[in-house]
Amino acid sequence: MIDILNGCREVGDTVVLYPQNYINGIEGEKLEQVCETFIEKGIRKVVIDFSETDIVNSIGVSILIGIIEKIKEAEGVVLFSSLSKINIEVFRIVGLTKLIPSFATEADAIKEMSGAGTQIGG
Repeated sequence: MIDILNGCREVGDTVVLYPQNYINGIEGEKLEQVCETFIEKGIRKVVIDFSETDIVNSIGVSILIGIIEKIKEAEGVVLFSSLSKINIEVFRIVGLTKLIPSFATEADAIKEMSGAGTQIGG
């Protein structure tokens, strides 16, 4: 089943989230709320696709870390996809690239996720 709704879509047992523009406090909090909603629904596989994200600031990074912790506490898996060069560098500097696998495309991340239990990124 594929369901597209307000910046996210469900692909089987995985949800793909599409944060928009500039991830700061406001946009980060929206992303966190959407993610929490899916966790509450029992979805534990999350791909965050950054193809529509210009940049993630320090507040956005801290919110992403909180999202990652919540997903892991729920025994879930999170992957990143479609990071721009600037966001790859930001994530490398803050250490997120060591915590969460990143894929060039959403399709690559979904393919990896389709065989994932809770081992990836955890």
